Parts: sequence; C-alpha cells; structure tokens
Amino acid sequence: MQNDGAGYILFVGDDDFLVNREARARWERESADAFDDMSKDIIEGTALGVDDIAEIVDKFIESLRTLPLFGGKKYVWLRNVNWLADGRLVDSEKTANAVKRLAEEAETLDGSAVCALISVLKPDKRRSTTKQLLKCGELNAVAGGSDPEELFVGLESEARKLGVKIDDDALRLLADKVNHHTRMSYVELEKLACYVGEGGTIDAATVLALVPVFGEGDFFEPVELFFTGDLEKTLASLRTYFFNNDSARPLLSAMQKRNSLLIQLRALLDAGDARLNFRGEISKGDILAASERYGAMFGGSSEKSGYNLFSQNAWYVGSKVAATLKNRTVTLKRLIDWQLDFLKAFEELIARPREDEAVMCELVSRCLSR
Repeated sequence: MQNDGAGYILFVGDDDFLVNREARARWERESADAFDDMSKDIIEGTALGVDDIAEIVDKFIESLRTLPLFGGKKYVWLRNVNWLADGRLVDSEKTANAVKRLAEEAETLDGSAVCALISVLKPDKRRSTTKQLLKCGELNAVAGGSDPEELFVGLESEARKLGVKIDDDALRLLADKVNHHTRMSYVELEKLACYVGEGGTIDAATVLALVPVFGEGDFFEPVELFFTGDLEKTLASLRTYFFNNDSARPLLSAMQKRNSLLIQLRALLDAGDARLNFRGEISKGDILAASERYGAMFGGSSEKSGYNLFSQNAWYVGSKVAATLKNRTVTLKRLIDWQLDFLKAFEELIARPREDEAVMCELVSRCLSR
C-alpha cells in the first residue's frame, strides 16, 4: 500500500493496546514492500518529561530525512506518543515547539519517498497543541476504552475475523473474568477461538471453564454459579476454591453484596420502575431513571458502595447482575431469605473455626435446594 500524499498516518485512541494493534497492522501492510530492514525504523515516543520530547522529535525527523542507502522507500513509525495526554507535558512550551516542527515537516514530506506513522495515546483534543498535530495527516480514530459496549463491539468483530461466533452471555462473562482489561480480553478470545475451532461458537460454559480470573479474587466462579441456581456446579466449584483457600469470608462477602444489589433490582421490578427485556436484562435507561428517582435515598448515587445499586455501572447491574432475576422463583422473599442465610453463615464461621468449607457447602445446599 502506498501513501503518496503529504503528512503522516495518525492512529489516535484511549486504549494503548488497541491503538498500537491497529497501528502495527497498518505498519506491516505499508512496510511489506520495504527493500530491507534498514529501510524501516521504529522510534519509541514515550516521554517521561518535557526534555525527552525534543529529543524524540529530533530522532523522528532525522529518520524521516535519512533515506535508505540502497534506495527505495523509507518507513518510520513514531509509536506510543504519550505527551499529548498529560496536562503538564502538553502545556509545555517545549511540547508546542516540538509539535510545530512536526507540522512543518509534514508539509514538506514526500509521501512517495517516505511513509510516516504516528500512534498517539489518550490525546487531550481540547488543547490547541493536540489539534495542530492531528491536522498533519490521515487521521485514524481507534475506538475503545472504558465503555464496556465498545469493548463488546470490538470483541465481536475480532471473533468474526477469527472465524468463530461468541454469544452474548459468553461475551459479557469473558469481559468480567478479565476485569474488562482490553489486552487480556483479546488474548483470551484468541485462545477460545483456537479451542472451539473455525466455525465454532464460544458459549458461557466454555468461557467459565477456560478463562482464568484477572484482577479479582478467585471467588468469582463460586459466586457466579451460586446465582445461576445450579447447586451441583456450585458445590464442585467450592471444592476447587477451598483447595487453594482457607477462608470463606471473601467469598461470603461477595455473595452478600451481589444479593444486596439483587434485592434492590427485584424491588424496582416489583414496583414497576424497571422491567426485564426478552434477554432477561434491565435496560441502562431504566437503571439511570431509577437512580434519578431514588438515588438521594442512598446518600447520592455518586458515593461508591458495593451495596448501593446506583453507584454501580448501569450496564453491569442491568445485564450481568439482573440475569439471576430471569428465574421467576427468585422472588423478593427468597432474596431476603438468602441474605438472612448469609448472616447465619457468618455467625457459623465464628462458632466453627477451620470448618469454612463445610459451612459454605451447607449454606449453598440450604439456599439452592429450596
């Protein structure tokens, strides 16, 4: 692929993994026809301080102007530019001068002789310095970041590229198990695609069996299984949990917090302030509307608490937590009974030290066999 126009090819986004992934794919396509490795140059653009920026730009411009010894096109990639995100760096006069030099170089760049890529991480687009650089060439905005829906769209697209399908439950479970970490989501998706094979479908059971938990305690699986209502699988998961752990308290605490959110969701459903859709989810709009109506009763929904429904991510509670309520037998009375059972289990843990596994097995048997 040839870049015969003036300026740079810019990749810009908030997620470093996705930005560099897209930039590298373009880099490999562009530089596929390079005469040799001496015609390609990758320059690290990460700066720790303002003094580093001028040095990075000097090195980049020098590489652009140094043509290959044996002729042919030159390819240069300035990657991981982080100095347009940090206010301390982007507001510096040295940064402004460096960007000005980049812009001037772009105006004289011969696109038939040189291909220049720049990948920029988390740029503050409100700054004039940033705007100046982003006008220097072909701009490629890379979606992705803190929004779960963007991550889901990206993973679904990647699954299609890998020749597999991934159902909605599996998609959300995968993101949760890796704590919505973008890089790990894509790595684990590739592993799952290899497991099911081309044309296969990745389901929630496959994700649960093959994807480890990142960024959370390993009580994740027993908690998830408990709230699906599957007694046999929950007991099996507890045996695995206690093979590596002695204390049941983190596990019981997580169950109690999840159940507290379910009680609040069930109350909203019973009061008509929210409804389950055909997928068994409560819409983000219903959660936000209920937050406006009742958030003040919790001291303000902005006050983060594991027990405050309205301080949680609206998608998380509406789709992931609310999934338990698809089972019509999970009534408000049953949820309150569970909460009382959790309290009793805490008391039993104190009264029966070193019997944590037995206490938890009795608890889930009591709750799920009703």
